[in-house]
Amino acid sequence: MTADDDYLSQVRRAMMGMTGPVRDDILRELRGHIADSTAANGGNVNASLASLGSPREVGRHYREIYGYGTAYKLIFAAIAFILAVPSVPVLLVGPETVFPFTLSIVFVVAAAAWILWVGVAAGTQAGILAGLAGMSGRFAAFAVVVLREPGAITSAGGLGLLVAVSLLFVLLGWIPGTAKKAWSGPMGEL
Repeated sequence: MTADDDYLSQVRRAMMGMTGPVRDDILRELRGHIADSTAANGGNVNASLASLGSPREVGRHYREIYGYGTAYKLIFAAIAFILAVPSVPVLLVGPETVFPFTLSIVFVVAAAAWILWVGVAAGTQAGILAGLAGMSGRFAAFAVVVLREPGAITSAGGLGLLVAVSLLFVLLGWIPGTAKKAWSGPMGEL
């Protein structure tokens, strides 16, 4: 394997999660850039690769620009949905069982942390999608409880808390990507 093939292989790994055609276009462009740079500097491939920087950073930079592919965004959203379902405190209501409130708080924190991570790692769009999925998971879980237990008592405060935490999930998905864009300085483009 040549030095440029090894470099591009590392860039490809760093771009994992991106849509295949976009990733392949970027790699073709980089291969052409490396070839042009190598020809311009007298055939020194290593100097051309060094001028590009770390292959991991190059790959991450492109992933940051183009984002994750649809499949990954859907996986992120599905995980947020699943984590949000047990975050509704009263999922199992019956004469002898009530889903423990403390455990539901653990799931609220886990879902919130996941959505926050998605917003930071995958960007605003994926973060909002994960937040919406988390909100949907909470509403779906609550709807199941309402349908299974029609005589259950629901307080205005409880509904308000359900809606507030659910909306907070969407906000948590939006904030990191937006803040990251606002606080990051201009970066040199490859």
